[in-house]
Amino acid sequence: MKKVIIAIIVLAIIVAGFWIIFLQFEPTKKAAKEPTITANKTTKKTENPVSEIAIPTLFVHGYSGTANSFGGMINRLADEGDVTKSLVMTVASDGTVSTEGTYDKFSNNPTIQVIFEDNKSSTENQTQWIQNVMKELKNNYHIEKVYAVGHSMGGVSLTSYIEKVGSDKAYPVLEKLVLIGSPLNGLVIGDDGVTAYDLTDKGPKQSSDRYSEFMKNKQNIPTHLRVLNIAGDTLNGTKSDGSVSVASALSGKFIFEGQAESYKEKIFTGKNAAHSKLHENTDVDAEVANFLWGIEKVD
Repeated sequence: MKKVIIAIIVLAIIVAGFWIIFLQFEPTKKAAKEPTITANKTTKKTENPVSEIAIPTLFVHGYSGTANSFGGMINRLADEGDVTKSLVMTVASDGTVSTEGTYDKFSNNPTIQVIFEDNKSSTENQTQWIQNVMKELKNNYHIEKVYAVGHSMGGVSLTSYIEKVGSDKAYPVLEKLVLIGSPLNGLVIGDDGVTAYDLTDKGPKQSSDRYSEFMKNKQNIPTHLRVLNIAGDTLNGTKSDGSVSVASALSGKFIFEGQAESYKEKIFTGKNAAHSKLHENTDVDAEVANFLWGIEKVD
């Protein structure tokens, strides 16, 4: 009988010991489950990353330009899948901006075509109108960064805008600029390809008022800006695209180089390098696509 009692006592002690151990282990076991749930939530988030916000590109036409000026280039780039046609912003002569189209910040390289109703106005007016467009993009579309392409006077006005606005945070940051046939140092063309405005290693031999103003204010050019400057030479002996001399266009080197982050220039030649054909030239399309979006086109 005594042995039975001792056995019962020993069994009770063993059971009590296991119960104590269980009670101690259970909170730890429950606590260990919580990080597992958190880890699963984190994994689900990484499986569905947020799409990257695209940087839109503005296209600004030249003197006497219309929607057709850059319409062809935008259509070709869209057909190739390089861009998404988005907004058309028309500026009235009083500076009022009206907008057509839709803008999706997650679309593929959205385009914004800028059209001036008074398409023969001054550089001063166009500079102000570009400011109005940029403020509209910043305030109503919450666009923080942009690229821009300007043909002829459009490039002149964009350059003027850049020097006027500088790094003012009231406007989107202009990161890349493409100039196409822009007369940055006047419109003089020599029949034999020689003018008083020809370039030397240190700059043009003679400066127009426009060029002098650009040089005076070049310190306002943001140091993060990257520039591609395109000129045309029809090879007819005038060293020009028929409207703008190569020297005038490439005087941009002395305006941007040393101030902007980078400056690159390209000369296109032949009949398709004529002033109004530059923005219809598919080789120019390819150069623009490569510079702005890193798209390399294979012939």
